[in-house]
Amino acid sequence: MKIRCILLLFCCIVSSVPIFAQENKQNTAKDSSKVDNNGVPVHEIDSAMAFSPDFMPVYYDYLNLHSYIPLRFKPIDTSMAQTHQYNQLIKTQNMCQDLGIFGQAHQFINFDYKRDMGFSMITLPYPLYLTTQDKLKYYKLKTSYTNLEFAYGIATQYDFNATHTQTFRGVTIALNMHAFSDNGYYLNQEERNFSADALLHYEIPSQIYGFTFSYIFNRLQLQDNGGIVNDEALAHVSQADLKGITVNSKYGKSKIRTHDLAFQQYVNLLTKNKKYFGTITHSFQFKQLRTEYFDRAFDSTFYQPHIYLSPDTTFDTVQYYSITNSLQWSNYKPLDTLPNSKYFFRIAGGVMHEYVNAVTPKYIGNSFYLFARTHIRFFGLMDVYGKISYAFGGYNANDVIAAAGITWQIQKKLDHYLGLDVAFYRNSPDFIYRTYYGNHNMWYELDWPKQNTLKLGAVWSILNYKVEFNYFMLQNLVRLNSNYEPFSVEKASNVIQLHFWAPIRVKGFGMDINAYVQYTESQILNLPIFAMKASPYYIFNVIKNKLKIQFGMDLMYNTAYCADGYDPILHQFYYQNDTKVGNYCYLDANITFKIKRIAFFFRAGHFLSGVINYDYFRTPHYPALDRRFQIGITWKFYD
Repeated sequence: MKIRCILLLFCCIVSSVPIFAQENKQNTAKDSSKVDNNGVPVHEIDSAMAFSPDFMPVYYDYLNLHSYIPLRFKPIDTSMAQTHQYNQLIKTQNMCQDLGIFGQAHQFINFDYKRDMGFSMITLPYPLYLTTQDKLKYYKLKTSYTNLEFAYGIATQYDFNATHTQTFRGVTIALNMHAFSDNGYYLNQEERNFSADALLHYEIPSQIYGFTFSYIFNRLQLQDNGGIVNDEALAHVSQADLKGITVNSKYGKSKIRTHDLAFQQYVNLLTKNKKYFGTITHSFQFKQLRTEYFDRAFDSTFYQPHIYLSPDTTFDTVQYYSITNSLQWSNYKPLDTLPNSKYFFRIAGGVMHEYVNAVTPKYIGNSFYLFARTHIRFFGLMDVYGKISYAFGGYNANDVIAAAGITWQIQKKLDHYLGLDVAFYRNSPDFIYRTYYGNHNMWYELDWPKQNTLKLGAVWSILNYKVEFNYFMLQNLVRLNSNYEPFSVEKASNVIQLHFWAPIRVKGFGMDINAYVQYTESQILNLPIFAMKASPYYIFNVIKNKLKIQFGMDLMYNTAYCADGYDPILHQFYYQNDTKVGNYCYLDANITFKIKRIAFFFRAGHFLSGVINYDYFRTPHYPALDRRFQIGITWKFYD
């Protein structure tokens, strides 16, 4: 995406939106303990708001296409605490192993395991950058809301985000766009990423029929250099000479494109007396994925010696599409909110059909899924929920997903509760682990047993402080080894995990702490024993309700461990047990200015680069970016 195109679009969006919204102030919009019939907080708005609103309430929740659940709306974040965290990898809640540059491959270092029913060709290592249907937000608002974000970094980096949502005549629309460009510091590290999505919902006035349409497009254009050849070289060059460091691939490039189109329609079953007998919902989804990797004149010592086509160039692809239809009955609508009542019983169930047509590797198949879910509340204090699905036919035959949980509300005003949950997954591994054709990798119809995963969890939460304990038992998990070949360990292995999240707020001081303690003896997973992110800050109210200044830092640390290596050809992290990374403190500093709805920030990333030592790797042979400076702006509009 050319920068001139980004700036042009930026100007067009700004010029098309009326500019008379302000930031949330205590004297114009006050939070109330009252809630409406849907459990959404009610705000008191004075008469001046009609002419010059400083704030208008905007709430959102994430959608789930085939297995929808009642929505729990929460307000958008209008604070300035995370303004400088413009990229998903920076955010305190995300702790990832990455390739040292925003927009590239990454995976979470806090272990988790979740699967949805359906075919999986490949799990791409871009969870924070690829938009999927479960990441789409549905907004509850009075008129419209627009948010614009732009960041510029040195060396050349551009990051632009735009969100607009609006309600008119019973129609709700939401539009999002993200454009990212980075030239990187090392040879062959440039990237140009773009994603956009649109959502539209409408329900006829009689409320008998409604539909939701959504479309998502993702495009990643990446240069994959395979990491640097000599890790020690960092200690002997200046920042200006980093492009002179030898990398494993001078010309490796990846392109990833996805299309995801969904249409959901529902009919509410009503008698002549308006008595409700449930909702029949039909959901349709079309997904298409194509990945490409190209390299030429490469160093053959970097790749595995399995060359099946050309020894001078390599062009590897994965391409498939799927068509999914589901039909179900529920005693609630797809966009209903969770009732704010002492007792309720929610239940849904249906059938789903999925057709998959893969070009590379070759596969054509049909699968059927039976599924059901429920959510029950007792005494206004205890919530019980569960779901189950079973697959018939195709590659996913006999797959099972089952989950159940219970939460006990101790005190509603403090959001104080205890929870227990259990989940079991028996699923087929990603299809590329069964069959794959490539220039350097090839295997055909490998017979893997079902992957079995059991999760037991417990959580205690109060005032958004949270302590979680999770236990995972894994069996037959399939991954890549250091020879870029799939392997599985039949012996069951365990992962024990303790998670702590603390959003500390004391007047102008605040600090978000995200910490994990993990242990595993697995022969297929490596995890850091301890990992932490902390983001302290202090806010000065310079001109009351006009100008605020925030000084803050972002700190990340994890203990040393044998982190997974990365294979750019297959777009997969692989298990390795030779090279350790970690035991390094990453520190970013920032200052933010907020005037009304506009916030400006200046950020110094990796501030300690070269001060402690040069062991700043989160993935073997991929150094973190050197010291980097960014400036940015965010601007919110309410109409």
